[in-house]
Parts: sequence; structure tokens; C-alpha cells
Amino acid sequence: MTLSDFLQTIRTELEQGNVETPSLDARTIVKARLGLSDADIIAKPDLEISSKQQKQIERDVKDRIAGKPVSKILGQKEFWGLDFKVTAETLSPRPETEILIEAVLDFVTDKDQPLNILDLGTGTGCIPIALLKELPNTRAVAVDLSEAALDVARENARAHGVEDRIEFIQSDWFENVPEQMRFDVVTSNPPYIANPDLKSLPKEVKNHDPILSLDGGADGLEPYKIIFDQLTHRLKEGGHAFFEFGSGQRESLERLVRDSHTNPVRVIPDLAGIDRVLEIKMGKR
Repeated sequence: MTLSDFLQTIRTELEQGNVETPSLDARTIVKARLGLSDADIIAKPDLEISSKQQKQIERDVKDRIAGKPVSKILGQKEFWGLDFKVTAETLSPRPETEILIEAVLDFVTDKDQPLNILDLGTGTGCIPIALLKELPNTRAVAVDLSEAALDVARENARAHGVEDRIEFIQSDWFENVPEQMRFDVVTSNPPYIANPDLKSLPKEVKNHDPILSLDGGADGLEPYKIIFDQLTHRLKEGGHAFFEFGSGQRESLERLVRDSHTNPVRVIPDLAGIDRVLEIKMGKR
């Protein structure tokens, strides 16, 4: 079967399987499995697809229709123009989190200055690794409760050549981070789904992302309460912290910030206009 015909076949299968983005998913899977670029897809419509290649991709299509995300099928996801390994133990990087990267880079006026970044709940390591790629003299500490997730993050750091500027700590938030450490920037995309809402998540999420990366406690705010309680002790004077959060949580988070004696700076929406990132500066204790 030719590339053009095969793409059309699997697009139709995905569409009939009620997959939300059949064309995009078909192209992404085919490009990854065949080692093709977008230009190849356009320039080589008559490329012959072997039966072995067809069978592999057909298995991928069945997995996708069953609800497995493309990133978990392929074992990788692009974020900030970089490819990150993902596994069952990590949350797949999401485009919305790039808003957080943009916010940090907007705060850092001199990209060559030496900074210390702490990323809490690092998962794949996508946040600190993306920042280290942009900030050549910066160092980072990446924290996660899951040692399996940290193993993935270490692989991603090596793959992107920043392993000498990042330290990994297995910790329940700040618990194992040495108290003498102070940071210019703290980042986190913590679990923010309220426990009662977990069962209503899309099957792509609830069946394939680790519960540790999703469950934010009874109200979805438990990780923020823990982090905000110690933030003034961990940020340097003039330091900033950046947190991704869920729809409808802005007012509650701003109240938590006021209660923890830090100062809200701004709330940044994502491309859909939904409040997505809270930026906080070090406040007076």
C-alpha cells in the first residue's frame, strides 16, 4: 500500500473510532514509525509501506482507538521543540505548560546570568530541561516523589545535553531538599485534579497517566498548600515562582498566596484564554 492510501485508511479508522484528532494522530504515528518528516509526507505519496510496517501501525491505531494517547504509544512527546521520553510513570508534557516556560523567560531579563531553579514534581523533566536549554548558565534541581519518573527525567537530561547542570532529588515536595538551598526560580505543574473529579477524566488521562501526577486531594489544592507554606523559606529575595493550575482555581490560589505571605504578581492565560499560570514573587516574611 502507498503512503497516501495508507494514511487515508488509518485516518478513516481513527475517525470512525471517535478519536478527536484523526488526521493529526495518523500523521504523527506514521512519521514516527517510518522515520518521515512533514515534507516527506507531502513529497512521497507513492512511497510503498511494507506489510511489517503496516501491521505495527495498525496495532498503534487499535491502541489509539482504545484510548491510549499517541505519546504513550510512541513513548515520546514534543515539548518546547524538544522530544521527551514518556512512560506509564510520567505525565505526558502538554502544550499548555509551555505558557509557564514563556513566563519564566519573560521574568529572566538577562539570559546569561547564573540562576538556580527548583522544579517540583518534575515528571519527565520537561520544565527544567527546556529552561536549561534557554539559559546556558543556569542550574536546576528537579524533584519528584517517583523514582521511576526521575529515571525518565535523567534520560531526558542526558538526551538534551544538560545532565551536568541538573540535580535530581527523590522527595515528597521539599522534604528531602536541603534546607540551606535557596532558589531564584521555583516552578511546578503539580497535581491539581480534585479527587472526586478523577473518575470523570477522559480515558486517555485516567487510564494512562499516573494517578500521582493527577490527584490534587479533596479540593485539588493540596499540593499548592504544601508548597506555598514553605515558599518564602526557599525563594531568594526577588525570586519568582511559577505554577500551572486548573480551570476555576484562580481565586482559591490567590487566597492561598495571600495567606502564605507571598505576593501575587500576575495570572497568565493560555492560548484559549483560560487562566493557566500563577506567577508569585518573594514577599516579606
